[in-house]
Amino acid sequence: MTQAIHENFTSLPTSELSASMAYKLLTGVVVPRPVAWITTLGQNGVVNVAPFSSYNYVCDTPPMLAVNIAGQDDGALKDTARNIRETGEFVVNVATRAVLDLMNASSALYPSHASEAEHLGIATLPGRLVKVPRVAISPVQMECRLAHIVPLGTGTNTLYIGEVVMFHLDPAVYDGNHVNSVAIDPIARLGGPFYAALGEILKRPRPTVPQIDP
Repeated sequence: MTQAIHENFTSLPTSELSASMAYKLLTGVVVPRPVAWITTLGQNGVVNVAPFSSYNYVCDTPPMLAVNIAGQDDGALKDTARNIRETGEFVVNVATRAVLDLMNASSALYPSHASEAEHLGIATLPGRLVKVPRVAISPVQMECRLAHIVPLGTGTNTLYIGEVVMFHLDPAVYDGNHVNSVAIDPIARLGGPFYAALGEILKRPRPTVPQIDP
């Protein structure tokens, strides 16, 4: 297959970029990103619910998830980060197309004494191995205990790595052996205010080891 090659690129040295411009570039090109709709519990008993898209799984033995949580503009910790640090627990709920508007609304900057779950009417279920509640309308919920805190860069961003201690999967998306990703209908974050659903599903078999002459 012939590949067309061109050199008409816009090249931007990162040393000349502001933090806000670097953020716009990263969130615009690292797409789509899964959304972790995270529930935490404050020491005051307030249930916090907030979405984060700088997130992925990073280990399978034991299962671990990582989420990057930036500080607020004044340098203070966001409620989610503070609660994770103080309690060592959180729940990652998979955000779906059906809850997009509710998930988006929970990203607003609520005061620490206010619960997004209560204010927005987000129903919860109790955690089984952690004290943090789960989002009832999410088809997949993962109870996590904090394993590592990793400061990144200049300190504005911090990576929180949690060990998944329990999975909760709706029977509509899990048959006891396989997860039906299409049935989950997850939502993904793009740049700016844009989100995406799964769209067209492409399948390719795993390649075999090529036979290469010595």
